[in-house]
Amino acid sequence: MDIPYYDNPSGELTVTVELQQAADVYLVDQVNFNYYQQGAGFEYYGGSATRSPVSITVSGAGRWYLIVDDHGAGSQYSYTWG
Repeated sequence: MDIPYYDNPSGELTVTVELQQAADVYLVDQVNFNYYQQGAGFEYYGGSATRSPVSITVSGAGRWYLIVDDHGAGSQYSYTWG
């Protein structure tokens, strides 16, 4: 599974996601991405999205991961970092 990420040098980071159908959209930092990969509880920005586009803004330097979970529906999505 390819999880997109962005290395944010500092300040605010916004990701905009275009969905084909409802999905859970999460933006997580490195620590919480590690928890996600381990199947543990993790903290995130975003949540359940029923409308598109979805925009999530965070502050902080470091690597940020975009997780889009359509619960196995296999739908496509696109995203832009800004």
